[in-house]
Amino acid sequence: MDLISFSCRARIRSLFRHKRLQRLLLLAFGVAAAGTYSWMFAFLLEQAGQGGLHPSVEKVLEYTNLFMLAIIILKGFFPAYVPKANLIHPLYPVSVLQRFRTEVIVELVSPLYFVLLIFLVLLFVLAPEYTVLHLMQSLLVILTAHVTLRSLQVFVERKMRWRDVNFYSAVVMAGAFVALQVRAPMFMPATEWLMLVVHMAALGALVAASFFLEKAAVEPRRKTVNYSSDARRSLGWRLFKNHKLARQMLVFGFAFKVIVLAADAFAFTKKGEHIFDEIVTLWLFVGPLVVFSYVFNNVWGFYRNLWLTVERSSGTSKGFITATWMALRLPLLLDAGITFVYVAIFNHQDAFFIVMMYVAGVLIMTPLSMIASIASPKAVSGGLFSFSAKSSYLFNFISIGLFSLLFLPLIHPLLYLVYPVLVGGVLFALVAVLREYPRYKYRLFETHFKAEA
Repeated sequence: MDLISFSCRARIRSLFRHKRLQRLLLLAFGVAAAGTYSWMFAFLLEQAGQGGLHPSVEKVLEYTNLFMLAIIILKGFFPAYVPKANLIHPLYPVSVLQRFRTEVIVELVSPLYFVLLIFLVLLFVLAPEYTVLHLMQSLLVILTAHVTLRSLQVFVERKMRWRDVNFYSAVVMAGAFVALQVRAPMFMPATEWLMLVVHMAALGALVAASFFLEKAAVEPRRKTVNYSSDARRSLGWRLFKNHKLARQMLVFGFAFKVIVLAADAFAFTKKGEHIFDEIVTLWLFVGPLVVFSYVFNNVWGFYRNLWLTVERSSGTSKGFITATWMALRLPLLLDAGITFVYVAIFNHQDAFFIVMMYVAGVLIMTPLSMIASIASPKAVSGGLFSFSAKSSYLFNFISIGLFSLLFLPLIHPLLYLVYPVLVGGVLFALVAVLREYPRYKYRLFETHFKAEA
């Protein structure tokens, strides 16, 4: 308990150690958003209870649980991948079980879970239909989503020993969890307290599976040096292959995009309709946004040695543009290949729009990624109690906003005229930032190289 309490205090202090005012304002915004959404869901429950809303009370409660489940899991992967926090150093003399228990509990000390807790408490106060049973079930949903996110992060970040007995144990416990969920899904509103016991058993099986999964995973190496003497391989390939974290994040981003496109392809095959026609925001995954938001909005954070080489050799704008394109070329080709396969097989009718949107997206996102990498650098490191993002949230949301403007031709083809305006505006901003680069380079060096001191 002493280790847990110390780790919780250290995490809280680390959250507000830097940019305290900004993070307090964000926390206040989250609490306000929790109040707004709790009032909205309470209103929906009231309308559903009175018969004035087509979905029933059970459906609204189900949507509430799914809403929290999606937020918790997706926040780890979008708009950028957030690595699992390694709170306790592997050399620290504690057992594997104690380390796992401490990390699971301490990770719950987070602004996101605090905001979700406020949301649930306010919903319980405002909505008579939301009973204590539903509140307890929602808490179990949050814990399940949290453990699921941890397990996915272990798969992404660490090498798995597939033949280890712990992995087989994890598979068995995961099978028990899936079997219970098939019989009684946790997000479905419970009608009796006995179902809560079933959900607790399912959560216990998932926690056990996550524990065995971490035991089966190989401890990550802190420093890796990969060298290739094959001159036939391009530098772009080496940049993609040799940076382990960047490669993992890009591969996961591609997998995430493939899942979304596969879901649309499945819907089109079964119903003859695209889910993009109903949920317009999913068009974000058709373009190259994932490539930029995951890695290349902070290209010099991942490839800092490349930046230092260019800075010490030429230091010209042309050199930085060439180096950025060199690192971006291969991931962008892979992303374009995924999109091309989807368009060629499943979406002929929107082919012109997708091609135009993709090309415009590349022309907008590439200069914007250079601007973000220079004006808002982030140190890519995984130190103890380090919870910083790998790229700027501000520029990630700017990227999402600008890319969303590329959907305007869906309203009217004349709005394709917006594309050159957006491209010209971003290029103008890039020129302005490159002219001010001599002022930014000291901050870049301090962020990427002095952060380790």
